[in-house]
Amino acid sequence: MSNQDLNKLIFLPLDMPSPPDILDILIEEDKDLYHCGYKQSDIIVMYDKGTHYPIMDKIPEFKEWVNKELLPWTGDGSVCVIITRPGDTMATHIDCEPAKFHTLQHKFRYVYKGNTTDLRWKRKNDWVHANPVNEPYMISGRWPHGLVNTTNETRYTLCLGAPWESDLADDKYRKMLEKSYAKNKDRGIFFDDWELPDNWRDLFDLSRYKVTDDVKPIL
Repeated sequence: MSNQDLNKLIFLPLDMPSPPDILDILIEEDKDLYHCGYKQSDIIVMYDKGTHYPIMDKIPEFKEWVNKELLPWTGDGSVCVIITRPGDTMATHIDCEPAKFHTLQHKFRYVYKGNTTDLRWKRKNDWVHANPVNEPYMISGRWPHGLVNTTNETRYTLCLGAPWESDLADDKYRKMLEKSYAKNKDRGIFFDDWELPDNWRDLFDLSRYKVTDDVKPIL
């Protein structure tokens, strides 16, 4: 396996333990939440830059899983749950700033409730949907993506992202990806000869970033 394979990662199930079942607590906490207008989703923040939020005191087994299974290969980051209501759409977006468009921008995900196949990436003329899985998975955040909750129940998706930055020069992260690729590559998705949609420049968070002429499409 080469770096080129991992550079083209869109979706890959991970060879790691799934987190403990905390769905009951997530449902209990599902009120008065932070709303992300850019992604058009509600968010429960659980951990950010070394700080455990109060919800973690209710779920010590989850806190232990984060410390044991995530932080050893991420070092740090932000752990949250994105909530998508029945029938709602998470806006199609590029999950990084324009200056980092050509970096990996891998994002960790685990669906507590909902269909993984509702997640989709936008190509020039069509969509590619995630494969059905039950385990944690890694996605590309730099390729335009979004979802439509096709179920009649609220979707709860565990996420890890910035300030963590995926880096294949990091031995711990690379080894975790390599063993996952060896086991699950047939259930993964990798872009090859994909074309970005014509409006890709509009899919960054334009309330925060300016897309300059030197930002070029992914090759």
